[in-house]
Parts: sequence; C-alpha cells; structure tokens
Amino acid sequence: MNQLEILYFTDVHDDLKQLRYIVQNSKADLYLISGDLIYKAFYTEEKLYNFVELQDRLYSYITKNKLNVTPKQAALDILEKSENFDKDALIDAVEYNILFKIASTNMREKYQTLNDLFVKYAKAPVICLPGNYDMNLQHTALRDLDLHKKSRIINGLKISGYGGAPIVTSGIPENLSVHFNEYRKNDILYSEPFEFMKSEKPDILLVHNPAYATLDKISGYGSVGSFGLREYIDDFHPSLVLSGHVHEDCGLLKTGKTLCLNPSNFGGVDSVEGYSQGGYFCRIEIQKKEKILINKIDYYRLIGREIKHIAVVTADENLNLKQKILNEKEINKAGGFLR
Repeated sequence: MNQLEILYFTDVHDDLKQLRYIVQNSKADLYLISGDLIYKAFYTEEKLYNFVELQDRLYSYITKNKLNVTPKQAALDILEKSENFDKDALIDAVEYNILFKIASTNMREKYQTLNDLFVKYAKAPVICLPGNYDMNLQHTALRDLDLHKKSRIINGLKISGYGGAPIVTSGIPENLSVHFNEYRKNDILYSEPFEFMKSEKPDILLVHNPAYATLDKISGYGSVGSFGLREYIDDFHPSLVLSGHVHEDCGLLKTGKTLCLNPSNFGGVDSVEGYSQGGYFCRIEIQKKEKILINKIDYYRLIGREIKHIAVVTADENLNLKQKILNEKEINKAGGFLR
C-alpha cells in the first residue's frame, strides 16, 4: 500500500518569509505549489507603476492598429520603424524595453531565492507550477521543480501539471509568462490542458487555473475556469484536482468521483475588497490500494507564527465526506470549506 502526505499551497505571492516558516516547521512526503509564486516584477512601486502605464499605452497602440502582438513586440516594432512614430512613442518603447529587462532580472532573482529556500529547508520533494504572475519556470532556478505540461510519479501516484491562466496580468511582462492555450474557434473548443491531461491520465491534477464551475467564481462576474479541464474531469474522473487563482471561491468541492481543492491564497494580495492577508494551506493524506483513497484533508491558516487548524474533512472508500469545524471564526473568514 502506497501512502502520501502532501502539504499544498497556492498563490504564494512573494510571501517567502511565511512559506519558509511552514517548510521549516513541517513534515510531509511532498510539497505542492500551484502557481503565483511571486507577485511583483519590480522592487519599487515607482517602477511598477511606470511599467503598467507603458503597458497600457502600448496596448492602446495595439488595439488601435488591430495588431495581434504583445507590448514587447509592439515596442520593438516601434523602434525598428522609428521614422513612422513621434518622439513620445519612441520614448515609451525605449523605456518599456529597459523596464522589461529589469523585470526579467528581478523575477529570476526571486525564483533563485525560492529555490535556495527549498534546498535549505525542505525535507521532501517540492513540485510547483507557474501562475499568471509568474514567468516560464523553465528559464529560472526552479526548472527542475516545474510541473507545467509534465508528470511525476510519487509513491505510486501520478501527478500532472498545467500552469498559467487565460488572462493578461498587469505589471508582468507577457512575453515571459506561460500561455494558457485554450480557445474557441467556430464554436469548437481547443484546449491544450484537456489534451495534455487526456494523454497523461493522472491521479492528481495540479493546475493554477481551476476547471469551469469548480471553485472558479468571481463576484459580479461568474465562473472563469477552464472548459477543457472541466471536460477532462467529467470524462476521466481523476481523484483530486488542486487549483488556485480564484482566491475568493475557495474550499473543497466534490464533483462526481473527483475532489477539487482550492485553499485560497497563501500570500497576501490586493483585491477589489481590500488587502487579503492569506495564510491558507492544506495537508492531504492519500493512500493507494486497488484505487486512490483520499483519507483526510486538513485546512489551516498561518497568521504570524501561529498555525490555526480551521477544519478537517475525512472521506470513506465511497468518497462520502464528513467535515469537522475546529475554528468557527476562521471558517467564517474563509467563507466555509466543504462545499
């Protein structure tokens, strides 16, 4: 019988101090992190705001000229055809390129720091994904930990990953990020996440962007998840789907024979509802006999140096779930856990 105890985090958002504390003071067979490892590509607010303003102006140029390019490509195009542009456009293109290089350097430095943290403190393997705030991890110190469009077998359990999200993230250079390759054309859905998972048939999906209608609702907008990932869940019934990205629609959801888990953001993040401190993570206990058994999922929140045990959900062989709430105050802050 294979057993696996996982500590699962998502949306770390540069909160390395808190992440280090958990890794340093915990035991697990595996650490999983499903994206948004970092939050800002710049160390000063001034450079961040300047970059965002330049992004916006270049997007206006792209939209006005009906181009299918990124701001980086547009900036290069402006410089190559400088005779066709005024002084302000040229200055914008030059400044964008300078800040693009600074962002790239800064992001790589942060991933190196993350890797150093894992090497020094993690007592078990670490597997991670890029989120929409991240660059392609294959170009960073985390390349060997990256599960984007890859699979790993740990203690007899197959885990497959797909990172990124289908949105443009302000302040992050688009050319560096992972493309979430899913779209509709002539009413036909093409989904690389679906095709990848179908080819791998994992026991556990590690994704940043959730499947459609599974912990993916944004207030005032509705579901934003992947249709391809939802189709995969409905057709192939993986045991567990670990996602993040949508902080406000968190919890544990059963759909058919699959459990979907989004503990909410571990690192602090700004939102339309104000600053969200985060600190949420889960411990997952899994066994593999003739089939996968998810025995228990513990829900925690780290605040300062205090780990608060919020709830625990147990499951039997038929995936009947039973929840015990351990901290009423924190479960209400999280908006519940078992859906």
